[in-house]
Amino acid sequence: MKKLTYFFSVAAMAVIMQSCVNRDTNNSEETVIDSLADSTKARKADTISANLEANEKTFAVAAAIGGMMEVEAATVAIQQAKDPSIKAFATKMLNDHRKANAELSAIAVKKQMDLPKVLPEEHAKHLTDLKNLSGRQFNIQYMTMMIADHAKTVKLFSEGAALPDADLKRFATATLPIISAHYAEAVKIGKTLNLNNSGNGDDLQGASPAAGDTH
Repeated sequence: MKKLTYFFSVAAMAVIMQSCVNRDTNNSEETVIDSLADSTKARKADTISANLEANEKTFAVAAAIGGMMEVEAATVAIQQAKDPSIKAFATKMLNDHRKANAELSAIAVKKQMDLPKVLPEEHAKHLTDLKNLSGRQFNIQYMTMMIADHAKTVKLFSEGAALPDADLKRFATATLPIISAHYAEAVKIGKTLNLNNSGNGDDLQGASPAAGDTH
């Protein structure tokens, strides 16, 4: 009887030990599977990002920075502009560019591409300078920025409409008419302020931005 009891005790112990081994093995397998899944996701993200050409990433980054700048400047103009036409223009800029920014952000998420979240230092300085103005000086500076910036943005989105990536191409093509309308409206308001719009809109009040300056 003692031998039989001993046998069952040993057998039970063996079952328990085997169960522990199996559990550890399963946990190990689950860890490996999870790690492989994470690695696969990472490789997929790298592949998606790598598939974008350099000029496509350049377009997306430039469009993101420009869009942020338009929203920030419009917010300031809505608060500080006294001219009803400028305030209305700024409100349209705010709404349209917020929508465009959201669409571009969605594409960036899909492409696993990081876009700037804050304005570069130079752009931030332009915004600070704008905030320190008031009255006619503010109106002139804001509309000067809008004409010059939108002239460059029309060019940027025209180039974007020819990009190989289908999503960015679609975004640029759909947004270009809106940007062009902004530019036309900015020029119209600029004329009421006696701003000189020569050529592509950069030659205003005799002060042309330096080559490559996007405000």
